[in-house]
Amino acid sequence: MARKKIELGDIFELKTSKGHIYLQCVRIPADKRQGVELIRVYYYVHPTQTKDISLIQKGSFFYVGFALQAAYNRKIVEKIGNVHLEADFKPPRYFRTTNPFGEGWQIIDSVNWHRETIQELTNEQQNLFPWGVWNDTLIIEKLDEGWTLEKWKIEK
Repeated sequence: MARKKIELGDIFELKTSKGHIYLQCVRIPADKRQGVELIRVYYYVHPTQTKDISLIQKGSFFYVGFALQAAYNRKIVEKIGNVHLEADFKPPRYFRTTNPFGEGWQIIDSVNWHRETIQELTNEQQNLFPWGVWNDTLIIEKLDEGWTLEKWKIEK
């Protein structure tokens, strides 16, 4: 049986062996057959469960695609509340990924899916979020090992 539909601003908890990770829904695709939700993932792994949303939102975060409704329906994540998105909030348009065809990186425009291959990232491009869809296992693995956008800048 399907659970209630998710809404923008919903905050969810994902349990790990090291604690609890919190996610916020920031974009829901108009057509579920052509995309997944975009979530804000807060880096800090809380050692104990918290319902204090203000504490969760104090930390830094990154954005990534995630099949949130499916994870919620399967009880992989639990909804703990909702915080309205900022009035002027706009999801990021550009993302980056390693170039699957060779050296360098690809910058992706999430509106039209145009890709540009580049060899070196500018300072601005280094701050782009990862392109793609992560599942709960990958989110847990990355955060449990201390992955951050800043560390990813120098990994390649």
